[in-house]
Parts: sequence; C-alpha cells; structure tokens
Amino acid sequence: MNVDLPWGKDMLSIGLPDTWDIHLPKRLDMSGGASPDEGSIVQAALQNPIGAQKLSETHLEDKKILIIVDDNTRPTPADRFFHLVLAELKAGGARMENVTAITALGIHTPMSETEMAEKIGPDNLKEISWVNHDAFDPESNHDFGTTSRGTPVVLNKKIAESDLILLIGMIEPHLWAGFGGGLKNLFPGVAAASAIGHHHSMISEPPYWFNRVGADPEENLFRRDIEEMRGRIPADMFLINVLLDEKQRITAAYAGDPVNAHREGIRYNREKAGIPLTGRMDAVIVNSHPMNFNFKQSMKCVGNALPALKPGGVVMAFLNAERGLDDIPLPDKPPPLFVLKTILRSIGKSRVMGFLNIVKKGLDIEQKFLTYYSMRLISDHDIFCYVPALSQKEIRHLGFFKNCGSPGEVIEKGGRKLPKNARVAVFPDGGATFPIIEEGHMAI
Repeated sequence: MNVDLPWGKDMLSIGLPDTWDIHLPKRLDMSGGASPDEGSIVQAALQNPIGAQKLSETHLEDKKILIIVDDNTRPTPADRFFHLVLAELKAGGARMENVTAITALGIHTPMSETEMAEKIGPDNLKEISWVNHDAFDPESNHDFGTTSRGTPVVLNKKIAESDLILLIGMIEPHLWAGFGGGLKNLFPGVAAASAIGHHHSMISEPPYWFNRVGADPEENLFRRDIEEMRGRIPADMFLINVLLDEKQRITAAYAGDPVNAHREGIRYNREKAGIPLTGRMDAVIVNSHPMNFNFKQSMKCVGNALPALKPGGVVMAFLNAERGLDDIPLPDKPPPLFVLKTILRSIGKSRVMGFLNIVKKGLDIEQKFLTYYSMRLISDHDIFCYVPALSQKEIRHLGFFKNCGSPGEVIEKGGRKLPKNARVAVFPDGGATFPIIEEGHMAI
C-alpha cells in the first residue's frame, strides 16, 4: 500500500508493508467542499462576538489599544483579515495613532519589520505602530501578581498601559495547552522568561502529564493557570481566533470573550481536526504538514499523534522543517541513544527532570523543557525520523531519534520494531490533526 504525504509543493509517496493493518482515517473537509470566503467568515465572527460587545459598538475614542498577534512560527494568516479588525476599531471610534501591535514571541526570535509586514499585511502595518516583545528585559515587563498555583503574572508593561487588548491567533492542537489560541497570546506570548519557566514546570510535576494534546481545558492545569491570569488584568480583552483547513484556508473564526469564544473554537477543532480511532496503535506515521516553519514546529506532529500509541509504540516521522533548527541552539552531543534510553527507563518519569538538571546545566527555559519533552519521548518510544533540512552534526547533537536518510528507510527501520500484522495509523497532516481514542482517555 502507498500513502501520499504533503511535502512543500510536492508529495512524498511512502510504500507500506501489505501485512500491516493500516488506519488512514479521512479528515473531514473543513471547507465544506468549496473555497471558503475567508473575509465573510471573519467578518461574521466580528459581528457576532461570543460573550462580548462588538468592537464597532464600543466607545474607543482616546482608548489605548494593544493588538497581540502570534509570531511567524504560527501559520495564522493575519494579513488576510487584519484590515477587518482595524475597520471595526475605527467604527468604534479608535484613532490609529493609539493602536499598537505587539508580537506574541514568548522567548522566540524577534521579528523583522519585513516579517511583521508579511504577518499582518504591509498596508495595515503602515497605519499603526508595532513592537517586539522582550521576555528577557525586566524593564519591559510589569508584575500583575500571581495565580493560585503561584505562577508569576509578569507581562509586557504595555498590557498595564492599555485600555483594550486584542488577541489574534489560531486554534490548533498544542502539546501542553491542549489547544493553541485563546489567552496563550497573553501568556506565554508576552510574558517574562522567568514566569514562563515557572508555568511550564508543571509538565514535570505529578502526574507527569508531559503530552496534553487535545486535553479538555477544564481538566488541564496548564490551560487553566493561563486563563486565571485574565482576572489580574484591568484592561478589556477581545479575542479573534481562526481555524484553518489542510490547505491553510480559514474555515472558521471565533471572536469575543477570550475564554468563552475559545471554548467554542475548541469544539469546532475537535469535530473537524480530531481523528477518531478505535483503540491504540502499535505505531504511527506522522507528517509535519502544515507546521513546517522549523524543526521545533515540525516536531509538533509527533506530540499530536502520541495519544494514538500503545505504551512503547513506534513513531515514524517525516519532518519538513524548512528553516532547520532555526532559533534552537545546537545542544551538546548526548550519550548514545541506547545508553540514554536505558538510563531514562531505569530512573522512571518522576526523576527525569532531576536527571536533566544534573547533566544539562545552564539550559535556557525553552531548551530545558524541550529537552525534558525529548527525554520523555526517548524513554517511552522508538522514534525514526526523516529530516532532510538538518545536517548530520545537528542530528547527532539532538540525539533523541534515529535518523533515516530516505523516506523508505523510516518505514524499514520502524518496521523492524513491529509485529508482522502491526496496527499503524497514518496522519498526513499531523501538524494540525490529533487522534481521539474511543477508550476516552488521554495518554500521559
């Protein structure tokens, strides 16, 4: 059997053993079979906000307005609807000299003016001012207190200076927040690095739930902790979140209250991007499309698919990673994979973070938690990857997967770990979809 995987402008055709029990569930057509009218979809959301007043009916004269837009690691096509948002603000009396856009970088690399123009549209950028968030500059951030969990709510000081905050992003599966979008643009989007580190540490705490893709937001402390921060911010907030199909077209939009509107978007994403499977699989074949920006974003397809696997299941991944490692510093070369796997399995998941703190001192926040995530993957699964954008040196220094020089080698090496009649699920656009198992619980 052959399956085709989207690969940039081309396709990868992958041959699979005839003896495997292949599960290739067809993703629902989110567009309804026709090219969606993206402008009408977003405009309808703006005119029918959930749990909030329309921006055009809000008295915005002399109000300071901050628009937090996700950065270029996310494929949110803000340039295709940002003008509609500005039109709503103008209809509400806003003056464009009082509007500032800020990039929800978290601790990512700052964006250039050219990149920002691509993100929101060059004509839109000319109308307003914009800044990059700086998570590492104490003078740029303001302390709003702590959550009940004890997470410091330290955010860009422009939050404290604003009367209205708009959150522009997209809803997609997310490794730890369950789903992207919502108040994630606020935190970690414009949060201080130290606060992000404190918040992210919960993935290494009991019950050691390191992969939370598709998790119910009410059951996910990672998401609830972020949403609690809303109550610490005096400014009004308004959400505009879109959802994309496999062709990166806007097929739905939700606007209004940052929590209530986001919940409605999650329900849509579950229905359209959730892939039902009857029971867990021996292996998954995952392709990074459409999250191909860099290695970190491409790896999301692996996390998205993990709930489909049996304990010890095999991952066969095809990662486009157009910009390679991008902003991930080259880590020190780790021990051989089999040695590291043996150590991690012997110490157990409760001691992985302690082990990491001993052997990998001096990591920055993002490196630390990505390395922790990688260690949990190593401990639980055999991972075979085709990543042609990475050099052999980069692959050796990452060290948590078995590199394959061709697509066929991924299947060949992964297949050696599987029974002849293995149950294997295939996720061609694994960067945007996730499995829903009929057993009714998430993998931890």
